[in-house]
Amino acid sequence: MKILLVNDDGIYSQGILTLAYELMKEHDVTLVAPQRQMSGMGHSISYYDHVNFIKLNILDGADCYAVSGTPADCVKVALNLILKDKPDIIVSGINKGFNLGTDVLYSGTLNAALEGSVQGIKAIAVSQEYDIEGFEFTSKLIAKNLKKFYSLLPYDAQTVFNINVPIDNEKRIKGIKFCRVGVKIYDENYQFDNNLGYRLKCIVGLSEKNTQEDDVILYEQKFITVSAVKNDWNDLESYQRLKDEVFEL
Repeated sequence: MKILLVNDDGIYSQGILTLAYELMKEHDVTLVAPQRQMSGMGHSISYYDHVNFIKLNILDGADCYAVSGTPADCVKVALNLILKDKPDIIVSGINKGFNLGTDVLYSGTLNAALEGSVQGIKAIAVSQEYDIEGFEFTSKLIAKNLKKFYSLLPYDAQTVFNINVPIDNEKRIKGIKFCRVGVKIYDENYQFDNNLGYRLKCIVGLSEKNTQEDDVILYEQKFITVSAVKNDWNDLESYQRLKDEVFEL
């Protein structure tokens, strides 16, 4: 398959380079990633700023490009300026740090994959526990299951898979489970940082609404989680309830 490999940790991240090396054994891989760390950028794009890219010689056997924009920019730049043909699939990651529950709103990793859905291209996002040493296990896991993930994604590409791998120091991973996106609660505050400005600090907790079907719970139970995230913001229940409301002009 032709794979576009992107991330939000930057083109020099070991996550993307290790995954590229593994995928290159069977696939045609092109890396297009931010030139610097872009975590937490969500689905933002450089609408009013200029975007540039440069080709780098950092991985034998794969074309690699650094982009001066966001993860979503990387997908747009790749499809419009770099690649001659559309890829079969976009793989975003491997991110250093999980993207579970409410994290999906902020995650540059997941939203780069969702930009694939905007463009009608199948996509997956891959993240792992921050404290895992190296990216070899997750890379081999994705390479081994990529064709299956591809076959399970819908033909219209409007759903992407968000995959998260927990730490496995004691060999306790129980398997891979499809799940729902859970809910996190952020206890936030801003602290002044060495005359540079205010920096966000937060403590993350779980909502009581979470169930045994949600990613945040299954991840804690040592399952590799796969949540199906759809590129559709419609609240159909509210639409059906409100569509006949009459307002005054």
